[in-house]
Amino acid sequence: MSEERSGALDAAIALGTRVLSAGLVFGLQVLLARLMPTDGYGGFVTLWTWMLALGSFAALGFAESSVRFLPRYQLRNRQAALRNYWQFGLRLVLGGSSTLALIAIGLALGIGAADGAVLLVALGLPFLAIEYYLEGVARSFGWYRLAAVPVYIVRPALIGLVCLGIDAGGVSLTLPVVGAVLVGSMALVTIGLALVLARRLHRLAPAKSVPSRGQKRLWLRASLPLLVLSGLEDLTSYADVLMLTLLAPSDAVGIYFAAARSLALAGFVAYAMTLVAGRRFALDLAGKSKVALQESVLQSTRLTLWATVIAVVLALAAGPLLLGAFGPEFRDGYGVMLVLGGGMVVRAMAGQAGEALIVLGRQREGVLIGLGVLAVTTALALLLVPMFGILGAAVASAAAMACRTLALAFVLLQREQLRVLAFGLPLLARG
Repeated sequence: MSEERSGALDAAIALGTRVLSAGLVFGLQVLLARLMPTDGYGGFVTLWTWMLALGSFAALGFAESSVRFLPRYQLRNRQAALRNYWQFGLRLVLGGSSTLALIAIGLALGIGAADGAVLLVALGLPFLAIEYYLEGVARSFGWYRLAAVPVYIVRPALIGLVCLGIDAGGVSLTLPVVGAVLVGSMALVTIGLALVLARRLHRLAPAKSVPSRGQKRLWLRASLPLLVLSGLEDLTSYADVLMLTLLAPSDAVGIYFAAARSLALAGFVAYAMTLVAGRRFALDLAGKSKVALQESVLQSTRLTLWATVIAVVLALAAGPLLLGAFGPEFRDGYGVMLVLGGGMVVRAMAGQAGEALIVLGRQREGVLIGLGVLAVTTALALLLVPMFGILGAAVASAAAMACRTLALAFVLLQREQLRVLAFGLPLLARG
């Protein structure tokens, strides 16, 4: 019972932090939209989205694999293995992300596109990749506040305060200035988090040792497939904005991003369900109870679906007010909010089917579905954005969400004989 209460408390802390973060990030976006020129804000959105999309790939899967290895090493008192993994992962992520940044700069120089935005993305990429890795390590030890507060609370607050100070000093908030503030804040938070984690891990595992080749191969074999899965998941989440940055002017990108950000709180519903669904599925699977697993899958779908419906309705009701906070011209994004809100509801019809695939060891199917969703978004965006602008990008994204729901439901039914779709109200109790 104490373990369940602890897990519920951890989930509540994590969710509360992310909800507070959603409010901070929304406020930050409103602040930047107000202080920057419209095209400058659109350029910032482009910069930040590309950085986020590449960050998961640059972490090389170690942010995810740490959750697999570190708790096991701690439980079995394998201090040398714990310290070796931490140091090996940190060196590899730093080296891999720095190499990726240099390649990006080289390619940009080769095609004559090495402007300030490209250089800022390349400069910020190693810090973001290490941040992902450090967050994964902190979660592995159950240090949820350390994993969440620096990244999701301190960083947006720091960016906002610095930008306010610069504006008060009479300096214009152009894209290079705000980009430099973003990268500097990321660097400060990442270095601080790394120092705190290193100190804690030194207390847990003070002995120095050298990892064997077998250990390194094991960690690489476990991490690199997760690189594809996690990176692809993030890339599909940002695909609509990324395509829009290539096909539309910066001011249109800013309006689209403001509309998507106004729906962000509704997106945390699925995140809240993910905190508890994966563990519930794993327990059912460990107990070899297919009936219990089926009921857990259906219950998570009901909870995710109806909570998302309520959140989307509330966000759309407040839509004109939320968009107006960015500026009068941003109210043109309300149609985008309507389409994306519908897409979020359709996506929620799959509940936590993605978590079920991972628990059941169906990562290959997850990768194929991710590739399919990315292909649908890209193809439809190329077709619809030139004709309908930002509304075309929203339709492309919503259609891709519908394809994801259908694909997940089909795969789980065919491979595991598990039904996903459930439209009834959530059950108040489980028998």
